[in-house]
Amino acid sequence: MGEKNPRWALGLLLAVGWLGAHRFYLGRYASAVAQLGISVLCAALWLWGGPLARCAPYLLGPVVFWLLRDGFWLFDYFRVEEDMDSRLSAFAQSQLDAQASQPAASVQAAAAPALASVAQSLVAAAPLPHPKSDPAADLQADKKSLAIQMAQKHISDALAHRDIQTAHAEADTLVRYLAQRSRKPQNDPHLAMAYLLQGMTFYQTEHLDAARKKLQMGVHLGAAFAELAQPVQQAQSCLQRLRAPKMAPGTTATPALQPGQYPLLMQAQDWAQALALCEQTIGLQTAQNGDLPDLAQHHLHAMELAQHLGDTARQRGHGQALLALAVREGAAVPATLRRQALERLGDGYQAEGEHQRATQHYAQALALVDVRSGVNAAAQALALCALLQRMAASHAALGETAQALQCWQRLALYVDSFDRLDQQGQRMPDPEAVSVMLAGYAAFAIRLQPARVKPLVQQALRIQQRSCRGYSLAAARAYEVFADFLAAHGQTDARRSYLKKALLLVQICDPDNSAHLQQLKTAIREAA
Repeated sequence: MGEKNPRWALGLLLAVGWLGAHRFYLGRYASAVAQLGISVLCAALWLWGGPLARCAPYLLGPVVFWLLRDGFWLFDYFRVEEDMDSRLSAFAQSQLDAQASQPAASVQAAAAPALASVAQSLVAAAPLPHPKSDPAADLQADKKSLAIQMAQKHISDALAHRDIQTAHAEADTLVRYLAQRSRKPQNDPHLAMAYLLQGMTFYQTEHLDAARKKLQMGVHLGAAFAELAQPVQQAQSCLQRLRAPKMAPGTTATPALQPGQYPLLMQAQDWAQALALCEQTIGLQTAQNGDLPDLAQHHLHAMELAQHLGDTARQRGHGQALLALAVREGAAVPATLRRQALERLGDGYQAEGEHQRATQHYAQALALVDVRSGVNAAAQALALCALLQRMAASHAALGETAQALQCWQRLALYVDSFDRLDQQGQRMPDPEAVSVMLAGYAAFAIRLQPARVKPLVQQALRIQQRSCRGYSLAAARAYEVFADFLAAHGQTDARRSYLKKALLLVQICDPDNSAHLQQLKTAIREAA
Protein backbone atom coordinates (compact mmCIF):
# COMPACT_ATOMS: atom_id res chain seq x y z
CA MET A 1 0.00 0.00 0.00
CA GLY A 2 1.53 3.30 -1.04
CA GLU A 3 1.63 6.43 1.04
CA LYS A 4 -1.84 7.97 1.39
CA ASN A 5 -2.75 11.58 1.98
CA PRO A 6 -5.05 12.15 4.96
CA ARG A 7 -6.59 15.23 3.32
CA TRP A 8 -7.59 13.21 0.27
CA ALA A 9 -9.11 10.48 2.46
CA LEU A 10 -11.09 12.98 4.54
CA GLY A 11 -12.26 14.84 1.43
CA LEU A 12 -13.51 11.63 -0.15
CA LEU A 13 -15.33 10.74 3.06
CA LEU A 14 -17.11 14.09 3.20
CA ALA A 15 -17.88 14.26 -0.54
CA VAL A 16 -18.72 10.72 -1.64
CA GLY A 17 -18.22 8.69 1.51
CA TRP A 18 -21.57 6.98 1.05
CA LEU A 19 -20.08 5.33 -2.05
CA GLY A 20 -17.15 3.98 -0.01
CA ALA A 21 -14.67 6.13 -1.96
CA HIS A 22 -12.42 6.73 1.04
CA ARG A 23 -12.17 2.99 1.68
CA PHE A 24 -11.38 2.30 -1.98
CA TYR A 25 -8.65 4.96 -1.70
CA LEU A 26 -7.12 3.21 1.32
CA GLY A 27 -7.29 -0.23 -0.28
CA ARG A 28 -10.10 -1.58 1.92
CA TYR A 29 -11.93 -3.04 -1.03
CA ALA A 30 -14.18 -5.59 0.71
CA SER A 31 -15.67 -3.09 3.18
CA ALA A 32 -15.81 -0.44 0.44
CA VAL A 33 -17.91 -2.72 -1.80
CA ALA A 34 -20.21 -3.50 1.14
CA GLN A 35 -20.63 0.21 1.89
CA LEU A 36 -21.31 0.97 -1.76
CA GLY A 37 -23.82 -1.88 -2.05
CA ILE A 38 -25.84 -0.80 0.99
CA SER A 39 -25.90 2.83 -0.19
CA VAL A 40 -26.96 1.92 -3.73
CA LEU A 41 -29.67 -0.41 -2.40
CA CYS A 42 -30.95 2.32 -0.10
CA ALA A 43 -31.08 4.85 -2.97
CA ALA A 44 -32.74 2.35 -5.30
CA LEU A 45 -35.49 1.57 -2.80
CA TRP A 46 -36.06 5.24 -2.17
CA LEU A 47 -36.32 6.08 -5.90
CA TRP A 48 -38.42 3.03 -6.74
CA GLY A 49 -41.19 4.18 -4.46
CA GLY A 50 -44.12 2.10 -3.46
CA PRO A 51 -44.23 -0.14 -0.39
CA LEU A 52 -40.51 -0.94 -0.62
CA ALA A 53 -39.62 2.73 -0.12
CA ARG A 54 -40.53 2.35 3.55
CA CYS A 55 -37.53 0.02 3.99
CA ALA A 56 -35.04 2.70 2.84
CA PRO A 57 -34.77 4.51 6.22
CA TYR A 58 -33.80 1.21 7.87
CA LEU A 59 -30.80 1.03 5.54
CA LEU A 60 -30.03 4.76 5.73
CA GLY A 61 -29.43 4.61 9.51
CA PRO A 62 -26.61 2.03 9.34
CA VAL A 63 -24.97 3.93 6.46
CA VAL A 64 -24.96 7.22 8.39
CA PHE A 65 -23.64 5.50 11.54
CA TRP A 66 -20.93 3.77 9.49
CA LEU A 67 -19.82 7.08 7.96
CA LEU A 68 -19.68 8.77 11.36
CA ARG A 69 -17.61 5.91 12.70
CA ASP A 70 -15.30 6.14 9.68
CA GLY A 71 -14.48 9.71 10.66
CA PHE A 72 -12.99 8.48 13.95
CA TRP A 73 -11.41 5.51 12.16
CA LEU A 74 -9.59 7.77 9.71
CA PHE A 75 -8.26 9.91 12.54
CA ASP A 76 -6.86 6.87 14.35
CA TYR A 77 -5.59 5.39 11.06
CA PHE A 78 -3.44 8.36 10.13
CA ARG A 79 -2.43 9.05 13.74
CA VAL A 80 -0.81 5.59 13.86
CA GLU A 81 0.82 6.24 10.48
CA GLU A 82 2.23 9.63 11.45
CA ASP A 83 3.46 8.41 14.82
CA MET A 84 5.24 5.44 13.23
CA ASP A 85 6.72 7.64 10.47
CA SER A 86 8.27 9.99 13.01
CA ARG A 87 9.62 7.10 15.09
CA LEU A 88 11.06 5.36 12.03
CA SER A 89 12.76 8.55 10.88
CA ALA A 90 14.41 8.97 14.28
CA PHE A 91 15.40 5.30 14.37
CA ALA A 92 16.88 5.42 10.86
CA GLN A 93 18.90 8.52 11.72
CA SER A 94 20.21 6.92 14.90
CA GLN A 95 21.32 3.86 12.94
CA LEU A 96 23.05 6.08 10.38
CA ASP A 97 24.90 7.83 13.18
CA ALA A 98 25.87 4.50 14.75
CA GLN A 99 27.14 3.16 11.43
CA ALA A 100 29.15 6.30 10.76
CA SER A 101 31.10 5.65 13.94
CA GLN A 102 31.91 2.03 13.01
CA PRO A 103 34.67 0.79 10.71
CA ALA A 104 33.60 0.17 7.13
CA ALA A 105 34.28 -3.56 7.40
CA SER A 106 32.00 -3.85 10.37
CA VAL A 107 29.21 -2.09 8.49
CA GLN A 108 29.61 -4.38 5.49
CA ALA A 109 29.51 -7.50 7.66
CA ALA A 110 26.39 -6.23 9.38
CA ALA A 111 24.45 -5.73 6.16
CA ALA A 112 21.70 -8.39 5.80
CA PRO A 113 18.04 -8.62 4.83
CA ALA A 114 16.08 -7.02 7.62
CA LEU A 115 13.30 -9.58 7.83
CA ALA A 116 15.60 -12.61 7.96
CA SER A 117 17.91 -10.98 10.52
CA VAL A 118 15.07 -10.10 12.82
CA ALA A 119 13.59 -13.56 12.35
CA GLN A 120 16.83 -15.22 13.43
CA SER A 121 17.23 -12.99 16.44
CA LEU A 122 13.57 -13.26 17.44
CA VAL A 123 13.44 -16.55 19.29
CA ALA A 124 17.12 -17.29 19.72
CA ALA A 125 17.55 -14.21 21.93
CA ALA A 126 20.69 -13.38 19.93
CA PRO A 127 22.22 -9.89 19.80
CA LEU A 128 20.25 -7.49 17.65
CA PRO A 129 21.23 -7.34 13.97
CA HIS A 130 22.61 -4.18 12.49
CA PRO A 131 20.41 -2.48 9.89
CA LYS A 132 21.19 -2.22 6.21
CA SER A 133 23.82 0.15 4.97
CA ASP A 134 21.25 2.72 3.82
CA PRO A 135 18.42 2.95 6.38
CA ALA A 136 17.02 6.14 4.81
CA ALA A 137 16.38 4.25 1.56
CA ASP A 138 14.92 1.34 3.53
CA LEU A 139 12.49 3.77 5.16
CA GLN A 140 11.02 4.62 1.77
CA ALA A 141 11.35 1.17 0.12
CA ASP A 142 10.34 -1.11 2.96
CA LYS A 143 9.03 0.63 6.07
CA LYS A 144 7.66 -2.65 7.36
CA SER A 145 11.09 -4.25 7.68
CA LEU A 146 12.46 -1.17 9.38
CA ALA A 147 9.50 -1.12 11.76
CA ILE A 148 10.27 -4.74 12.72
CA GLN A 149 13.91 -3.84 13.31
CA MET A 150 12.97 -0.89 15.48
CA ALA A 151 10.45 -2.90 17.53
CA GLN A 152 12.98 -5.70 18.05
CA LYS A 153 15.56 -3.27 19.37
CA HIS A 154 13.16 -1.41 21.64
CA ILE A 155 11.68 -4.64 23.02
CA SER A 156 15.16 -6.03 23.75
CA ASP A 157 16.16 -2.80 25.49
CA ALA A 158 12.95 -2.77 27.53
CA LEU A 159 13.38 -6.39 28.62
CA ALA A 160 16.99 -5.71 29.54
CA HIS A 161 15.75 -2.96 31.89
CA ARG A 162 12.84 -5.14 33.11
CA ASP A 163 10.33 -2.67 31.67
CA ILE A 164 7.68 -5.24 30.78
CA GLN A 165 4.94 -2.70 30.09
CA THR A 166 7.04 -0.89 27.47
CA ALA A 167 7.99 -4.19 25.80
CA HIS A 168 4.34 -5.18 25.51
CA ALA A 169 3.38 -1.73 24.20
CA GLU A 170 6.11 -1.86 21.51
CA ALA A 171 4.97 -5.28 20.31
CA ASP A 172 1.31 -4.22 20.26
CA THR A 173 2.10 -1.02 18.33
CA LEU A 174 4.03 -3.00 15.72
CA VAL A 175 1.14 -5.46 15.20
CA ARG A 176 -1.42 -2.65 14.91
CA TYR A 177 0.73 -0.76 12.41
CA LEU A 178 1.44 -3.76 10.18
CA ALA A 179 -2.16 -5.01 10.35
CA GLN A 180 -3.28 -1.56 9.23
CA ARG A 181 -0.88 -1.54 6.27
CA SER A 182 -1.66 -5.12 5.15
CA ARG A 183 -4.48 -5.41 2.64
CA LYS A 184 -4.20 -9.23 2.71
CA PRO A 185 -2.78 -10.34 6.09
CA GLN A 186 -2.41 -13.96 4.94
CA ASN A 187 0.05 -12.82 2.23
CA ASP A 188 2.20 -10.57 4.41
CA PRO A 189 5.29 -12.16 6.03
CA HIS A 190 5.97 -8.97 7.98
CA LEU A 191 2.66 -9.25 9.82
CA ALA A 192 3.38 -12.91 10.59
CA MET A 193 6.76 -11.87 11.97
CA ALA A 194 5.10 -9.19 14.11
CA TYR A 195 2.79 -11.77 15.69
CA LEU A 196 5.74 -14.09 16.34
CA LEU A 197 7.67 -11.24 17.95
CA GLN A 198 4.69 -10.28 20.11
CA GLY A 199 4.14 -13.90 21.15
CA MET A 200 7.78 -14.36 22.15
CA THR A 201 7.67 -11.10 24.09
CA PHE A 202 4.71 -12.42 26.09
CA TYR A 203 6.49 -15.77 26.48
CA GLN A 204 9.68 -14.22 27.85
CA THR A 205 7.68 -12.12 30.33
CA GLU A 206 5.63 -15.19 31.42
CA HIS A 207 2.26 -13.93 30.14
CA LEU A 208 1.59 -17.45 28.97
CA ASP A 209 -2.05 -17.32 27.84
CA ALA A 210 -1.40 -14.27 25.67
CA ALA A 211 1.82 -15.87 24.37
CA ARG A 212 -0.08 -18.96 23.27
CA LYS A 213 -2.64 -16.95 21.29
CA LYS A 214 -0.11 -14.71 19.54
CA LEU A 215 2.30 -17.54 18.72
CA GLN A 216 -0.55 -19.57 17.22
CA MET A 217 -1.51 -16.59 15.06
CA GLY A 218 2.10 -16.08 13.98
CA VAL A 219 2.57 -19.77 13.13
CA HIS A 220 -0.71 -19.79 11.17
CA LEU A 221 0.29 -16.74 9.10
CA GLY A 222 4.00 -17.55 8.77
CA ALA A 223 3.78 -21.20 7.74
CA ALA A 224 3.41 -20.23 4.07
CA PHE A 225 6.70 -18.26 3.90
CA ALA A 226 10.03 -20.04 3.47
CA GLU A 227 12.00 -17.13 4.95
CA LEU A 228 10.10 -17.58 8.23
CA ALA A 229 10.74 -21.33 8.53
CA GLN A 230 13.20 -20.99 11.44
CA PRO A 231 11.15 -18.63 13.66
CA VAL A 232 7.96 -20.60 12.92
CA GLN A 233 9.69 -23.84 13.95
CA GLN A 234 10.99 -22.30 17.16
CA ALA A 235 7.56 -20.80 17.90
CA GLN A 236 6.05 -24.26 17.47
CA SER A 237 8.57 -25.61 19.99
CA CYS A 238 7.49 -22.94 22.46
CA LEU A 239 3.84 -23.81 21.87
CA GLN A 240 4.63 -27.46 22.53
CA ARG A 241 6.26 -26.53 25.85
CA LEU A 242 3.23 -24.41 26.72
CA ARG A 243 0.86 -27.30 26.01
CA ALA A 244 2.86 -30.02 27.78
CA PRO A 245 5.60 -28.70 30.10
CA LYS A 246 8.17 -31.34 31.03
CA MET A 247 11.06 -31.54 33.44
CA ALA A 248 14.53 -31.41 31.98
CA PRO A 249 16.04 -34.89 31.45
CA GLY A 250 18.16 -36.20 34.29
CA THR A 251 17.59 -35.73 37.98
CA THR A 252 21.02 -34.56 38.98
CA ALA A 253 21.89 -32.26 36.10
CA THR A 254 20.95 -28.61 36.20
CA PRO A 255 17.65 -28.23 34.31
CA ALA A 256 17.47 -26.36 31.02
CA LEU A 257 15.31 -23.63 32.46
CA GLN A 258 12.77 -22.10 30.12
CA PRO A 259 10.66 -18.99 30.73
CA GLY A 260 7.43 -19.95 32.42
CA GLN A 261 8.41 -23.60 32.92
CA TYR A 262 7.54 -24.20 36.56
CA PRO A 263 4.61 -21.72 36.52
CA LEU A 264 3.12 -24.01 33.88
CA LEU A 265 3.50 -26.94 36.27
CA MET A 266 1.77 -24.79 38.87
CA GLN A 267 -1.11 -24.24 36.45
CA ALA A 268 -1.30 -28.01 35.96
CA GLN A 269 -1.35 -28.33 39.80
CA ASP A 270 1.75 -30.55 39.73
CA TRP A 271 2.90 -29.01 42.99
CA ALA A 272 5.75 -31.43 43.80
CA GLN A 273 7.57 -31.14 40.45
CA ALA A 274 6.92 -27.40 40.33
CA LEU A 275 8.47 -26.93 43.78
CA ALA A 276 11.49 -29.05 42.86
CA LEU A 277 12.11 -27.03 39.71
CA CYS A 278 11.45 -23.75 41.54
CA GLU A 279 14.05 -24.62 44.20
CA GLN A 280 16.54 -25.58 41.47
CA THR A 281 15.91 -22.18 39.90
CA ILE A 282 16.53 -20.49 43.26
CA GLY A 283 19.78 -22.40 43.73
CA LEU A 284 20.97 -21.55 40.23
CA GLN A 285 20.20 -17.84 40.56
CA THR A 286 21.77 -17.70 44.04
CA ALA A 287 24.99 -19.28 42.73
CA GLN A 288 25.08 -16.88 39.78
CA ASN A 289 24.19 -13.80 41.86
CA GLY A 290 21.09 -13.37 39.72
CA ASP A 291 18.58 -10.56 39.69
CA LEU A 292 17.31 -9.95 43.24
CA PRO A 293 13.65 -9.18 42.42
CA ASP A 294 13.54 -12.38 40.34
CA LEU A 295 15.06 -14.38 43.17
CA ALA A 296 12.57 -12.94 45.65
CA GLN A 297 9.69 -13.78 43.29
CA HIS A 298 10.91 -17.39 43.05
CA HIS A 299 11.01 -17.62 46.87
CA LEU A 300 7.42 -16.34 46.97
CA HIS A 301 6.34 -18.95 44.43
CA ALA A 302 8.09 -21.62 46.49
CA MET A 303 6.08 -20.50 49.55
CA GLU A 304 2.84 -20.92 47.60
CA LEU A 305 3.86 -24.37 46.33
CA ALA A 306 4.92 -25.54 49.79
CA GLN A 307 1.59 -24.34 51.17
CA HIS A 308 -0.26 -26.46 48.59
CA LEU A 309 1.84 -29.46 49.61
CA GLY A 310 1.21 -28.80 53.31
CA ASP A 311 4.96 -28.48 53.97
CA THR A 312 4.96 -25.77 56.63
CA ALA A 313 8.70 -25.98 57.31
CA ARG A 314 9.67 -25.34 53.67
CA GLN A 315 7.11 -22.58 53.38
CA ARG A 316 8.53 -20.75 56.37
CA GLY A 317 12.08 -21.43 55.20
CA HIS A 318 11.49 -19.71 51.88
CA GLY A 319 9.64 -16.88 53.59
CA GLN A 320 12.49 -16.24 56.01
CA ALA A 321 14.99 -16.45 53.13
CA LEU A 322 13.06 -13.77 51.23
CA LEU A 323 12.93 -11.50 54.29
CA ALA A 324 16.63 -12.08 54.99
CA LEU A 325 17.37 -11.16 51.38
CA ALA A 326 15.36 -7.96 51.82
CA VAL A 327 17.22 -7.07 55.03
CA ARG A 328 20.60 -7.66 53.39
CA GLU A 329 19.87 -5.94 50.08
CA GLY A 330 17.44 -3.27 51.27
CA ALA A 331 15.36 -1.60 48.57
CA ALA A 332 16.57 -4.04 45.90
CA VAL A 333 13.72 -6.37 46.93
CA PRO A 334 10.37 -4.68 46.16
CA ALA A 335 8.12 -3.91 49.12
CA THR A 336 5.25 -5.76 47.41
CA LEU A 337 7.16 -9.06 47.55
CA ARG A 338 8.10 -8.54 51.20
CA ARG A 339 4.49 -7.77 52.06
CA GLN A 340 3.21 -10.88 50.32
CA ALA A 341 5.79 -13.04 52.10
CA LEU A 342 4.74 -11.63 55.48
CA GLU A 343 1.08 -12.23 54.60
CA ARG A 344 1.74 -15.87 53.75
CA LEU A 345 3.76 -16.38 56.94
CA GLY A 346 0.95 -14.82 58.95
CA ASP A 347 -1.61 -17.05 57.23
CA GLY A 348 0.45 -20.11 58.14
CA TYR A 349 0.65 -19.14 61.80
CA GLN A 350 -3.06 -18.31 61.89
CA ALA A 351 -3.95 -21.70 60.41
CA GLU A 352 -1.99 -23.34 63.23
CA GLY A 353 -3.70 -21.25 65.90
CA GLU A 354 -0.67 -19.06 66.68
CA HIS A 355 -2.68 -15.87 66.41
CA GLN A 356 -0.22 -13.68 68.29
CA ARG A 357 2.59 -14.39 65.82
CA ALA A 358 0.16 -14.06 62.93
CA THR A 359 -0.84 -10.60 64.16
CA GLN A 360 2.81 -9.55 64.37
CA HIS A 361 3.46 -10.59 60.76
CA TYR A 362 0.30 -8.85 59.55
CA ALA A 363 1.34 -5.65 61.34
CA GLN A 364 4.76 -5.76 59.64
CA ALA A 365 3.09 -6.31 56.27
CA LEU A 366 0.69 -3.45 56.95
CA ALA A 367 3.64 -1.09 57.45
CA LEU A 368 4.82 -1.86 53.89
CA VAL A 369 1.56 -0.71 52.25
CA ASP A 370 1.71 2.89 51.05
CA VAL A 371 -1.63 4.08 49.70
CA ARG A 372 -0.36 7.67 49.40
CA SER A 373 2.40 6.91 46.92
CA GLY A 374 0.06 7.47 43.95
CA VAL A 375 1.43 4.33 42.22
CA ASN A 376 -1.54 2.02 41.69
CA ALA A 377 -3.23 3.44 44.79
CA ALA A 378 -6.41 1.38 44.34
CA ALA A 379 -4.50 -1.93 44.40
CA GLN A 380 -2.51 -0.76 47.42
CA ALA A 381 -5.71 0.18 49.24
CA LEU A 382 -7.24 -3.21 48.44
CA ALA A 383 -4.14 -4.98 49.78
CA LEU A 384 -4.38 -2.88 52.94
CA CYS A 385 -8.03 -3.90 53.38
CA ALA A 386 -7.13 -7.58 52.98
CA LEU A 387 -4.50 -7.22 55.71
CA LEU A 388 -6.94 -5.42 57.99
CA GLN A 389 -9.41 -8.28 57.50
CA ARG A 390 -6.74 -10.81 58.52
CA MET A 391 -5.69 -8.75 61.53
CA ALA A 392 -9.30 -8.40 62.65
CA ALA A 393 -9.71 -12.19 62.55
CA SER A 394 -6.51 -12.67 64.58
CA HIS A 395 -7.55 -10.10 67.19
CA ALA A 396 -11.00 -11.68 67.45
CA ALA A 397 -9.44 -15.12 67.97
CA LEU A 398 -7.30 -13.66 70.79
CA GLY A 399 -10.38 -12.10 72.39
CA GLU A 400 -9.18 -8.58 71.58
CA THR A 401 -12.58 -7.31 70.47
CA ALA A 402 -11.76 -3.60 70.58
CA GLN A 403 -8.71 -3.99 68.32
CA ALA A 404 -10.69 -6.17 65.91
CA LEU A 405 -13.46 -3.57 65.73
CA GLN A 406 -10.91 -0.85 64.97
CA CYS A 407 -9.58 -2.94 62.06
CA TRP A 408 -13.06 -3.46 60.65
CA GLN A 409 -13.98 0.22 60.98
CA ARG A 410 -10.79 1.29 59.23
CA LEU A 411 -11.48 -1.24 56.46
CA ALA A 412 -15.03 0.11 56.05
CA LEU A 413 -13.67 3.62 55.37
CA TYR A 414 -11.61 2.38 52.43
CA VAL A 415 -14.49 0.27 51.11
CA ASP A 416 -16.77 3.33 51.23
CA SER A 417 -14.26 5.22 49.08
CA PHE A 418 -14.22 2.29 46.60
CA ASP A 419 -18.02 2.33 46.52
CA ARG A 420 -18.14 6.07 45.78
CA LEU A 421 -15.67 5.66 42.92
CA ASP A 422 -17.73 2.79 41.53
CA GLN A 423 -20.91 4.86 41.63
CA GLN A 424 -19.11 7.61 39.71
CA GLY A 425 -18.27 5.19 36.91
CA GLN A 426 -14.67 4.44 37.92
CA ARG A 427 -13.83 0.75 38.11
CA MET A 428 -13.65 -0.75 41.61
CA PRO A 429 -10.67 -3.09 42.19
CA ASP A 430 -11.96 -6.67 42.65
CA PRO A 431 -15.62 -6.05 43.56
CA GLU A 432 -16.08 -9.65 44.74
CA ALA A 433 -13.24 -9.37 47.28
CA VAL A 434 -14.67 -6.05 48.52
CA SER A 435 -18.11 -7.60 48.98
CA VAL A 436 -16.62 -10.57 50.88
CA MET A 437 -14.89 -8.10 53.21
CA LEU A 438 -18.18 -6.33 53.86
CA ALA A 439 -19.86 -9.66 54.56
CA GLY A 440 -17.06 -10.50 57.00
CA TYR A 441 -17.58 -7.21 58.82
CA ALA A 442 -21.33 -7.90 58.96
CA ALA A 443 -20.71 -11.36 60.45
CA PHE A 444 -18.47 -9.80 63.11
CA ALA A 445 -21.06 -7.09 63.84
CA ILE A 446 -23.97 -9.49 64.51
CA ARG A 447 -23.22 -9.53 68.25
CA LEU A 448 -21.48 -6.20 68.77
CA GLN A 449 -23.10 -3.80 66.27
CA PRO A 450 -26.41 -5.34 65.12
CA ALA A 451 -27.55 -2.03 63.62
CA ARG A 452 -24.61 -2.18 61.17
CA VAL A 453 -25.39 -5.64 59.79
CA LYS A 454 -28.17 -4.79 57.34
CA PRO A 455 -26.44 -1.71 55.79
CA LEU A 456 -23.23 -3.73 55.31
CA VAL A 457 -25.06 -6.61 53.64
CA GLN A 458 -27.01 -4.21 51.43
CA GLN A 459 -23.80 -2.46 50.40
CA ALA A 460 -22.17 -5.79 49.51
CA LEU A 461 -25.19 -6.80 47.42
CA ARG A 462 -25.30 -3.40 45.64
CA ILE A 463 -21.67 -3.80 44.62
CA GLN A 464 -22.35 -7.28 43.25
CA GLN A 465 -25.46 -6.07 41.44
CA ARG A 466 -23.42 -3.41 39.64
CA SER A 467 -20.51 -5.70 38.81
CA CYS A 468 -22.20 -8.99 37.87
CA ARG A 469 -25.95 -8.46 38.36
CA GLY A 470 -25.79 -10.21 41.72
CA TYR A 471 -24.72 -13.64 40.42
CA SER A 472 -21.62 -14.37 42.50
CA LEU A 473 -20.38 -16.30 45.51
CA ALA A 474 -19.81 -12.98 47.28
CA ALA A 475 -23.55 -12.28 47.06
CA ALA A 476 -24.26 -15.80 48.35
CA ARG A 477 -21.97 -15.12 51.30
CA ALA A 478 -23.83 -11.87 52.05
CA TYR A 479 -27.16 -13.71 52.06
CA GLU A 480 -25.73 -16.34 54.41
CA VAL A 481 -24.51 -13.72 56.86
CA PHE A 482 -27.85 -11.96 56.85
CA ALA A 483 -29.57 -15.32 57.43
CA ASP A 484 -27.38 -15.83 60.52
CA PHE A 485 -28.33 -12.34 61.69
CA LEU A 486 -32.04 -13.16 61.31
CA ALA A 487 -31.55 -16.44 63.15
CA ALA A 488 -29.96 -14.56 66.05
CA HIS A 489 -33.15 -12.47 66.25
CA GLY A 490 -35.52 -15.43 65.97
CA GLN A 491 -36.82 -14.69 62.47
CA THR A 492 -36.76 -18.29 61.25
CA ASP A 493 -38.97 -17.94 58.17
CA ALA A 494 -37.06 -14.97 56.83
CA ARG A 495 -33.78 -16.80 57.50
CA ARG A 496 -34.97 -19.73 55.41
CA SER A 497 -35.79 -17.40 52.50
CA TYR A 498 -32.26 -15.90 52.47
CA LEU A 499 -30.65 -19.33 52.77
CA LYS A 500 -32.57 -20.41 49.67
CA LYS A 501 -31.21 -17.39 47.78
CA ALA A 502 -27.69 -18.30 48.88
CA LEU A 503 -28.24 -21.93 47.81
CA LEU A 504 -29.44 -20.86 44.37
CA LEU A 505 -26.35 -18.66 43.82
CA VAL A 506 -23.98 -21.41 44.95
CA GLN A 507 -25.70 -23.88 42.61
CA ILE A 508 -25.15 -21.41 39.74
CA CYS A 509 -21.63 -20.17 40.56
CA ASP A 510 -20.00 -23.16 42.27
CA PRO A 511 -22.02 -26.32 41.49
CA ASP A 512 -19.08 -28.66 42.21
CA ASN A 513 -18.77 -27.55 45.84
CA SER A 514 -20.85 -30.37 47.26
CA ALA A 515 -19.84 -29.67 50.86
CA HIS A 516 -21.10 -26.07 50.72
CA LEU A 517 -24.31 -27.13 48.98
CA GLN A 518 -24.99 -29.81 51.57
CA GLN A 519 -24.32 -27.35 54.39
CA LEU A 520 -26.89 -24.92 52.99
CA LYS A 521 -29.48 -27.63 52.41
CA THR A 522 -29.05 -28.83 56.00
CA ALA A 523 -29.47 -25.28 57.31
CA ILE A 524 -32.67 -24.87 55.26
CA ARG A 525 -34.11 -28.09 56.64
CA GLU A 526 -33.26 -27.04 60.19
CA ALA A 527 -34.92 -23.66 59.62
CA ALA A 528 -38.07 -25.41 58.43
